[in-house]
Amino acid sequence: MNDKDLELIERFKNGDLEGFEMLVKKYQDRVINIAYPLCGNAYDAEDIAQEVFLKIYHWLNGFKREAKFSSWLYRITVNSTYDFLRKGRHKAASLEDIDYTEIADKKITPEDILVKELIKDALNKIPFEFRSALILKEMEGLPYEEIAQALKIPIGTVESRISRARQMLKDILLRKGILKNEL
Repeated sequence: MNDKDLELIERFKNGDLEGFEMLVKKYQDRVINIAYPLCGNAYDAEDIAQEVFLKIYHWLNGFKREAKFSSWLYRITVNSTYDFLRKGRHKAASLEDIDYTEIADKKITPEDILVKELIKDALNKIPFEFRSALILKEMEGLPYEEIAQALKIPIGTVESRISRARQMLKDILLRKGILKNEL
């Protein structure tokens, strides 16, 4: 486990709330970055992140040192996102949700937005268990071992799910004409 994470956890367990605040600051963007492609909405991802950190706040005293904190956090994030979607609390995204000032500042073209939306839509068509493994690998850059820990599945299953998710994504994008089959 990361020594800094362990130090922050110990500080929190000893009554220092700043230790918890520092964990939140360190991992908040990661949690949102995992939840967002799973739920497809920035507002929902922020709500899920709040739920994740509330759960961690209540469960951190029971955290076992032999586990890796980040893997535990990713597991809680994936489970919380799944629960959120299962309960039907998902908000539909609309064009009003787009921050156009951010787009203008970064010189993002309408084509970039369209491609991103099409990929996001394609990702949402992939079953959750495959999508979650793919997102942890491709967007978070986690090694297979850590994904296996986070999802509590064997490494072989992780490899299989990522491979199948990539194939599903490719098939969806081919059907939509976003990718060209060069074979």
